[in-house]
Amino acid sequence: MNNNYFSNSKYYIASFKSKNYAVQLYYLLERKGYKRFKLISTPCRLKPGCDYALKFRDLSDLKYAKNVDKNFINRVDAIYFVEKKDGKTTYKKVNSAI
Repeated sequence: MNNNYFSNSKYYIASFKSKNYAVQLYYLLERKGYKRFKLISTPCRLKPGCDYALKFRDLSDLKYAKNVDKNFINRVDAIYFVEKKDGKTTYKKVNSAI
């Protein structure tokens, strides 16, 4: 899937309890052919350190992650809705999606 899929100013980020979980899940999704996810550095405003997160456009995309990793719910730290507007980026926690 091309980068235009992710160029939207509204998207979601899943942060994980371990950066290894994020990397592992990303590669599992990629091998299964799910191109709706992008591995990114977790924004420092959300979690300090060198963590990774998964970026995706729709909350419904989480069903793919849950199908690939049955322990997804235990490994995810938080889900955030991200919106870029007027040069500002806002993050809203939406853990009810887990």
